[in-house]
This record gives sequence, structure tokens and C-alpha cells, in this order.
Amino acid sequence: MSVTLISCHSTEIIAQDNIQSASYETWVAGVRGGGSGINFYLELKSELPSNVELKKVIFRGYEVPFEKHDNLHFQAMIKTSGNQQKFEGDDSQIITSPKNALTLAEDEAVLVFLKNGKEYQQKISNVKEKPGLEYPSARPKF
Repeated sequence: MSVTLISCHSTEIIAQDNIQSASYETWVAGVRGGGSGINFYLELKSELPSNVELKKVIFRGYEVPFEKHDNLHFQAMIKTSGNQQKFEGDDSQIITSPKNALTLAEDEAVLVFLKNGKEYQQKISNVKEKPGLEYPSARPKF
């Protein structure tokens, strides 16, 4: 996993050697109009310092906040435009996560941190894809 700082605020690297893994999985709901998205996962080797907070990720053109599961595990849930039509031609309810115009490779992401109230961005590469989640459209019959 490589990490590159892309913030012009500083040349300080916040999490370069602290990332255990970064991965994502796509998902599609099993019912028409149920939505689709990308779950982005970040696992750290050790806790971030108390003055550093992981805020959000920029990935595949979306910018979304992280949810902290514990001090080492973070998840960001991206909502994409697929599978949102309730019926053919229904484009009225398509809602996605906020977009970001930053151009990245398919396996790259930008992590956004706050350190002492100042924002830093670090680009990571080699984000691994996990098998996609395809939710069933009906409960199994027993």
C-alpha cells in the first residue's frame, strides 16, 4: 500500500505506515429501486494520535464521510445511481453521494484527515476489490 500526500498545506505524512488495508465492495439491492453502492473499508495498524481525525474518503468520483467502527476500523458508504428506478423511465428519485471532481485511478483513493483543526489529504493506491454483494430479491423458501 503506498500513500502520497496531495495537500498543499504541508508535506507531513499522517498515516503512511499505519494503513493495514484498504478495500471496497460494490453492492446492488435485490429489488427494483432498492439502490446500489460501494462500501469502502480502511483498517489501521494502530490508533491515530488524539489530535488526528479521519474525516472522509474520495473514491471513484464520490466524497463521503467515514464511520468509525472502532479505533482501527473505518467504513464509508457510497450511494451510486444504479438500481434506483421504481419503474422504467422513473428518474425523479435518483440520489447519489456527493461528487468530487478529483481524477484518480480505479485503485486509488484520497483520505481526508483533520490534524489540530487543519485539513490534510493523502492519496493511497492499491485499494483492493472484494467480491460484490448481490442481495437476494426474496427470502429463501424452506
